[in-house]
Amino acid sequence: MTAELVESRTRVDRASPLAGRRDPTSGQIVPAPPNDKRVLYAELFYSFEGTRPEQVTIVPPMDEDGRLRASTGMIVYDRDVPVIDFRYLSGQETLNIDWSDPWYSRFENTTLRRHYRFPIQTFLYATPYEIRHEALIRVRNAAKLAGVSIAGRTMTAAERKEFETRLPSILNERSPMTVEGEKIVPSFDRLSFMRIGTRGLNFLGDDDEILTDADFVGLIYSIPTDGYAQKATVEWTVFPAPVIKVPGNATDAAGPFLADLTPDDSVLTWVNFFKTYEPPIIAPVVYGKERTVDVPILTIFLTALTLGVAALLSRRRSVLVARRIGVVGVLVAVTGVSTQFGWVTVVNPVAGVPDDPAAARITGHLIENFHKGLQEKIPERLDDALIVSVSEDSFEDVKQELSRALLIEMQGGGVGTIGGIRDLVVTNVAPASGGAGFMATVNWSVTASGNHWGHPHQKTIHFGALMDIAPIDGVWKLTGMTVTSAQPET
Repeated sequence: MTAELVESRTRVDRASPLAGRRDPTSGQIVPAPPNDKRVLYAELFYSFEGTRPEQVTIVPPMDEDGRLRASTGMIVYDRDVPVIDFRYLSGQETLNIDWSDPWYSRFENTTLRRHYRFPIQTFLYATPYEIRHEALIRVRNAAKLAGVSIAGRTMTAAERKEFETRLPSILNERSPMTVEGEKIVPSFDRLSFMRIGTRGLNFLGDDDEILTDADFVGLIYSIPTDGYAQKATVEWTVFPAPVIKVPGNATDAAGPFLADLTPDDSVLTWVNFFKTYEPPIIAPVVYGKERTVDVPILTIFLTALTLGVAALLSRRRSVLVARRIGVVGVLVAVTGVSTQFGWVTVVNPVAGVPDDPAAARITGHLIENFHKGLQEKIPERLDDALIVSVSEDSFEDVKQELSRALLIEMQGGGVGTIGGIRDLVVTNVAPASGGAGFMATVNWSVTASGNHWGHPHQKTIHFGALMDIAPIDGVWKLTGMTVTSAQPET
């Protein structure tokens, strides 16, 4: 054994987000790192002395009774491939090494294994707007599928270009899809490279090196739908040796449905089991009290009638006074009762600028409509959703601004789904220049969520915008919008 490097360092935080809590499975407290961040870092080199051992045994510090002297956290890599996630040694452990492919090196203790241990996985996502097929494949396996030869442990620029050019169409052909029983050819959306980290998959950039044995490539294909489909399938035909089983995952709003795909049972199926489905409602923002006034039409009519009858009876001396008083009294009583009924809401011709609460109601409803409408994948339906809240004269300009600024791209691509807006603040409410309506400065926050390659993503964005809003045919509509800020929450 040779000590290559020994020095003082600060501990790298690998604490579980559940540190300090009780594990519901084991009942044990999830360990937290010590308060003292100082550690001794050492690089120790053990030579194989020209041999290739089939096994390596790791023994933590133990006392004479075979008990651990200290908790020892570890991550084990075979060449570039992580063999396990971050774990703690509980005793002597033996690693079996696969020299032909480090991906298949394993500890004899089956609890010591990584989460991402399958070289190939496939996913079928169903949403009210699209059906997505996603695949996660180790680069070495994907390169063989694409017929791309990679000479070294990392991809060259030329190999990567050829890989990215050939793989999407080949995988599309090798994983045919159906929606509602009809064969379809989905659109290819994106390709991303990822690497296993201590807390999941990390996306790699254009300038990052791609490790052939350790890294993944993720591909996404999609087809837009008009509401929830009833059934979709993917036939998976990629089983390169020694792969004989590929985990499949069909997911909708109710959760994932897991399957193990094999060459004899290779179809991943999603079926719509929802008894009822309520699509997002995009409703016009109708005038409120800020633009309307309630008029007692029935009371006005009865008042005029009472005055007319009283005037008529006053000129008819032939009618007894008591009867005249009685008729007018009845009309007065009915008129009084009518104040509880017969009100009609009409547009207030002298309405001014909405106050702050009314402006918040109007802008909040419009923004909710925009976020819901932008989920549509079919162009015609997108236009139908947006025109509810955007004036026809400004439609193309506003649509372009909304699509540019309000669509939230998730990690690895794709548009996130918005649950609702919050923290809405409206300021600087003022009359619109050159016409009816108003303009205001609006700030709000949204949290977008999305699922890709079997794991969820969330992103919170704080928006700021200048909005011009006008009353048009009984509803409030946007006539102009400039998004001034879109800051992700850190």
